[in-house]
Amino acid sequence: MKRHMSKSLFTVSMAVIMTISTVGCGKNEVNVPNKETVQNESIDEEDTPIPATEEDTNTIGVNLLDNADFSNGTDQWFTYCFDGECEISVNDDGALDVDIKKLGSVDYGVQLYHDGFALDEGCQYKIAFDGYSDVERPIQMRFQINGGDYHAYYEEIINLASENNHYEYTFNMEESSDPAPRFCFNMGIVDGMDATTTEHHIYFDNFSLTIEDDSKKVAGSGQLEIPDIAVNQIGYLPSALKTATIKGTGLKQKAKLINETTGKTVYDAKIGGGKDNPDSGEKEEIFDFSHIKDEGTYHIEAGDVVSPSFKISKTVYDDAIKSTIKMLYYQRCGQELTTDFAEDFAHPSCHNEKAVLYEEPSKKFDVSGGWHDAGDYGRYTVAGATAAADILLAYEKYPKVFGDDVGIPESGNNIPDVLDEAKYELDWLLKMQRFDGGVYHKVTGHNFPSEVMPQDETDELIIMPVSTTATGDFAGVMAIAARVYAKTDKAYADKCLTSAKKAADYLSKTNPDTTGYKNPDDVSTGEYEDNCDIDERFWAYAELFKTTGEKEYEDSMLKVLPTNGYSLGWQGVGGYGSYAYLSSKGATSTSNIKAEAKKMADKIIDNSKMYSYGSSIIGSYPWGSNLTIANNGEYLLMMKNILGDNKETVDKQLNYLFGNNATGYCFLTGFGTLSPEHPHHRPSQATGKTIPGMIVGGPNSGLDDPYVQNVLKDTPCAKCYADNSQSYSTNEIAIYWNSPVIYLLAGEISEENK
Repeated sequence: MKRHMSKSLFTVSMAVIMTISTVGCGKNEVNVPNKETVQNESIDEEDTPIPATEEDTNTIGVNLLDNADFSNGTDQWFTYCFDGECEISVNDDGALDVDIKKLGSVDYGVQLYHDGFALDEGCQYKIAFDGYSDVERPIQMRFQINGGDYHAYYEEIINLASENNHYEYTFNMEESSDPAPRFCFNMGIVDGMDATTTEHHIYFDNFSLTIEDDSKKVAGSGQLEIPDIAVNQIGYLPSALKTATIKGTGLKQKAKLINETTGKTVYDAKIGGGKDNPDSGEKEEIFDFSHIKDEGTYHIEAGDVVSPSFKISKTVYDDAIKSTIKMLYYQRCGQELTTDFAEDFAHPSCHNEKAVLYEEPSKKFDVSGGWHDAGDYGRYTVAGATAAADILLAYEKYPKVFGDDVGIPESGNNIPDVLDEAKYELDWLLKMQRFDGGVYHKVTGHNFPSEVMPQDETDELIIMPVSTTATGDFAGVMAIAARVYAKTDKAYADKCLTSAKKAADYLSKTNPDTTGYKNPDDVSTGEYEDNCDIDERFWAYAELFKTTGEKEYEDSMLKVLPTNGYSLGWQGVGGYGSYAYLSSKGATSTSNIKAEAKKMADKIIDNSKMYSYGSSIIGSYPWGSNLTIANNGEYLLMMKNILGDNKETVDKQLNYLFGNNATGYCFLTGFGTLSPEHPHHRPSQATGKTIPGMIVGGPNSGLDDPYVQNVLKDTPCAKCYADNSQSYSTNEIAIYWNSPVIYLLAGEISEENK
């Protein structure tokens, strides 16, 4: 993973979290983990609010660095080699031995680093250690922000001698408190270093970082108080389930629903002492006001606690669905985004150069177009296919919801904007199909870009090898497209169907893949790893059967049934296949598939009944938990005519996403009283503004980035979220996180307007 922006570079491998029983060959069922782009990015220069936590435990004279004497080996000490080479170990004397085999070309070509401490504004610190090198040389010591421009809070050039010396330095933290900085040594080509220096060793021991003076400490900087009443901050449709969750000082009070226009209480109820929710670590009670259907603006009071304001209205989600669709326009690659449509996020055309075929570097192809996947600028077939599938399926089921006025260049062309947007991605996917029907897995650079706008990512683009998972997903979405575009663009629909059949033919001649796509050693962008393609084959054949009615596809599908449930998402796509088949005319073998589909639905429903927030995730929140929540709502809507109406559970998932959750955030940027302002999203980071209409990843109890590891250690799983661009594992965005929310909103709006 590349971080070429300045001094601090970081690599981490994603731990895929699986918390519920899996589809036949290892796919996650309910809690589908998100993604692949494991990154370490910026924190704003300004204070980024974080939830108020327990009192700071930093005290005068206490060593803030873990394993500072290496008594636990190299634990908590890590290296990053940008283009150098090094290894670390502990020698017989108990010192850390950094074996530098190659310097690289920059100061951070070789880097030793340590995380897991905080620097508080106004405090004076002392750093002390012993060190020497078997080659006299300079090194650069830095305390720095762990993302963004990686600027230093304090740095020194240290000239190491060949004999062991003790070093001590004091510095003041003059910037806003940072709960997750980095302490590092850059040991590549530092000022005055001879680039021809051969392999050598640097030794460190007895580190100590202490607060020397905290009399000028700035207390409470950036902390955020969350109200004790959680609501859907955007609001509720009149016929929807309307609940708030009350905790803390709101318990044992009379809750009142207040109409803000009249100031009158329209409903009240006594709130009990709460029921334990281990996922949030709190006692909570539900305040249900579903019978109130009068449109207006409201809030809830319970004692001295006041909720955010919200609306009850038939049009309450009209702006939200347009914004979630327009998010996809903002992610367009290969096209100029002009100020009249993109405003502050306008940029020139990007990534239009031909890309190199990884397996045959002499060959280059035009694979321009499509959507940037997430916070980075890669384009991934499995992610793009599922995202396009979600919005096409939403249109197929709820066509009347979608208008031609989202505010994209195609608006006003008498074609629903959701179809224009989907076609932009489908056109790119068609370019990713090889002559034999196989589909390339992704196109990215070798490494992730730094915090830049898309036109400034100029690294060579690489088309990575074909994968059967990409090919199966491609066939599935193209078969859907053939149905959806048949009425608006018959020639395009035929093209999609031909391509889908070609991909399915490739699959029929290819053995099932139990290894999955793996990045080559010199590529560190997202893998979208998946060691089982059975469900992708299942989805592909099911969609082709639904579209064509040809029995050969039903026969092929019945040979590759996932054996342990269904799910939606980029990794587990069995849910798409089961819906396609069970909603097909002429399906002959539905009983077992329907039974498995019902198991999935029952699990979602049972989970959502467990605790007050109605979350369909219980016990452990995976990376991209908001994807799981949205997918579970989408799944129940898909299966309504097959398994029955579960609208109340669907409502709970939408209410959760929009604020009725343990964090108190409405997870849709630009909406609600409290929404993410610092997403891990390069255009938002580069401009210092936040694109509206993006769903962020949400709580991740795996704490899979250094920021949340520092800030949220020991936090209950449902609260493991940080609105900070440095937190890629909780605050990144993605096209396939938005797409199920589009489906969810379309279904809710359609149900209301029946």
